[in-house]
Amino acid sequence: MREVTVFVGGSTGTDPYSPKTWSGTAPRFLKAMEAEGLLDKAIGIRVPKLPNSLLLAKNFARDRGVWRKHFYFDPAYRRALTRAAASVPVSSPVLMQIGHMFSLPEAFPGHPCVSYHDGNLPELLASGFGIDGVSRRRIDQALSYEKQAANRMNAIFTFSEYLRQSFIRNYGVPAEKVFHVGGAVNLDVIPDPVPEKSYRSAQILFIGTEFKRKGGPQLLEAFRTVRQSIPSAELHIVGPTQVTDLPPGAFLHGHLSKSDPEQSTKLDSLFRDASLFVLPSLYEPYGIAPLEAMLYQLPAVVTNAWALREFVTPGVTGALVEKGSVEDLATKLTQLLANPDLLATMGRQAREMVLTQYTWPAVVRRMAPILQALAGER
Repeated sequence: MREVTVFVGGSTGTDPYSPKTWSGTAPRFLKAMEAEGLLDKAIGIRVPKLPNSLLLAKNFARDRGVWRKHFYFDPAYRRALTRAAASVPVSSPVLMQIGHMFSLPEAFPGHPCVSYHDGNLPELLASGFGIDGVSRRRIDQALSYEKQAANRMNAIFTFSEYLRQSFIRNYGVPAEKVFHVGGAVNLDVIPDPVPEKSYRSAQILFIGTEFKRKGGPQLLEAFRTVRQSIPSAELHIVGPTQVTDLPPGAFLHGHLSKSDPEQSTKLDSLFRDASLFVLPSLYEPYGIAPLEAMLYQLPAVVTNAWALREFVTPGVTGALVEKGSVEDLATKLTQLLANPDLLATMGRQAREMVLTQYTWPAVVRRMAPILQALAGER
């Protein structure tokens, strides 16, 4: 029996399988749900054009980032999105929503409802990123709405244990209703292993469009120190289109899209040539890029915080560095690059860890008994 109808809403439009949906995660997640025999149907919802335009006008701000936040945080927008969901006929016993931009329990009273999250607003606020200029009133409205929606759910799925604890601590959701099921890599094809992969090139790979939030400036400073000990070291940066003051040995590749064959080939080559992956974020809701790097047998050096420390074990799959510490980052990068045999061992272990725990079929299998129990109650 196919137990679940999944709703995706907001700026993604009406196609839940669009590669733009949920940062490319939704299509792969939905296909894994189909393969496991759990998905009845997937629905993309959006506010009708005229009400949406009125809400945009109501929340206008000169700064587009502030405008976007005021619009999405507006309770009127979220109620309108909930009404759009309520207009969809459903027959499956369990309903799931991606994120908390709307409320299925309000739209379908009496139906078991589940939500699935890679991050939440309290953690974003604590990070200090992405909220400049947003009014406190609008933030408080969004927090109130999300807390109410979360507590009306029959179950909440999270990408990480740290996020599970946040829902319990910040929204007051009972612990027995929040389940850490994990997240997964956004690759359609798992790269083949390279048994004799060499780690002697001392090439470091960084991927992250939001260069400042991902710790890019600290990485550049640390890399200058690395080059003093390992003059042949290289740093390859993917994501940002402009980075100033690149040190010798650092190369900027800009944005590389997986959907563009030429760019995808270039990205694959960077993964295969690298010895080490680094992501010293100042805030990271989850961190799919390190997991994808691990599939290419790359140990990962990441910040000792959030979900990152849940899948990077020091000395086993990589190393953890203190947030914002240039000295700690430089020291650990230098130590690892100087030990290619250790990198090879950690790279093999990292790939095996991802293959067993961080694929979408593995995530859906962890969800299945909870969804089936809710369907039985229905």
